[in-house]
Formats: sequence, C-alpha cells, structure tokens
Amino acid sequence: MRRNKSRNAFIQVNPEAVIKKRNFWLAFEKLCERLGRSKDYFRLIRRRDPDATIGEISEFRRKMTRLLAFNYDVHRCPDPCINKRIYGDEPLNYPPEWKEAKTA
Repeated sequence: MRRNKSRNAFIQVNPEAVIKKRNFWLAFEKLCERLGRSKDYFRLIRRRDPDATIGEISEFRRKMTRLLAFNYDVHRCPDPCINKRIYGDEPLNYPPEWKEAKTA
C-alpha cells in the first residue's frame, strides 16, 4: 500500500503492475545498451542532461519503444533476461520505417 498525499489516504498497489513496469524499463535499458545508445539513455531517460528538450526526450523514447515492441512483448512484460533478442543471441527485428530509412 502506498500513501496518497493529496487525499491523505492509502492506495492499493498492484504488485504485478510494479513488476511489469520494472521489467519494461529493464528491457528498454538493455536494448539501448545493445544498440550502443546507453549514453543517450542515461542522458535523456534518466534525466542526467538538464539541457535536454522535451521533444528530444519524447522522440528518443518513442523510437526505442517502437523498436522494443518488435523484439519484446511489451504488453505482458515477462522477465527480459530470457529474451534472446535483447541480450544479443538473435538479430533484432526492425520496424518497417527503419528499414526504409536504411535503404534510402
């Protein structure tokens, strides 16, 4: 249970939702590491750069989440440690718009 400061009451926290959220962000971080974008992850997502714009942050988050959706079940969010695509054993699947940008 967590305390709601505005209502001065307790909120029931779903433990499955907490685990799913943690698994999603762990998978997101590992995908950024695999792509060599861990510097951008810490700069934009972990808010280490005070000069980063909201548009820059949302664009990075949108692109990486789209790529993550092609390689990981973002709706069930299982443990990302068992996902072979994120941890480097299998090649990544890229969204169609990324393939068009690479060929152009």
